[in-house]
Amino acid sequence: MILEFSHRVAASQGRVFAFHADPANLARILAGWQGFELMRHDPTTQVGSTTWVKQRMFGFVPIVSAFEHTLFEAPDRFGEELVRGPFAHFRHIHEFVADGNDTLVIDKIDVCLPWYFGGELATRMLVGSFLRKFFAFRHASLDRLQEQQAFASYE
Repeated sequence: MILEFSHRVAASQGRVFAFHADPANLARILAGWQGFELMRHDPTTQVGSTTWVKQRMFGFVPIVSAFEHTLFEAPDRFGEELVRGPFAHFRHIHEFVADGNDTLVIDKIDVCLPWYFGGELATRMLVGSFLRKFFAFRHASLDRLQEQQAFASYE
């Protein structure tokens, strides 16, 4: 299943990209998302770096996932692929498009559960719904961070 989400941020492309490329900021973006934990990450985002996260599903089932960065083209895009976790595949490309003084943040996700977890059907029914809620939360977080001028110290 392929999903795409976009959100406008009132900050320059360079600042928004640099903020997102700092792996520690994932915890800031997802602060308050129930069950999420940033477990560990490499110091910088670059091809080959990894990020480990834990997401508790249904309030108690911990799912640990590791992502390896496979794409880094500053200030336009970076991406990662799942190397450990419950999906047959999970690819996420973050794109940053300048639009005047604003930046359009575009997230492209290609995801599928393995057949023994229900494959494409379960992905559409369960994962799709989860990701739509997840990105709605993330977009609200970006708005909050923008109001707090979190992007101001990045370039």
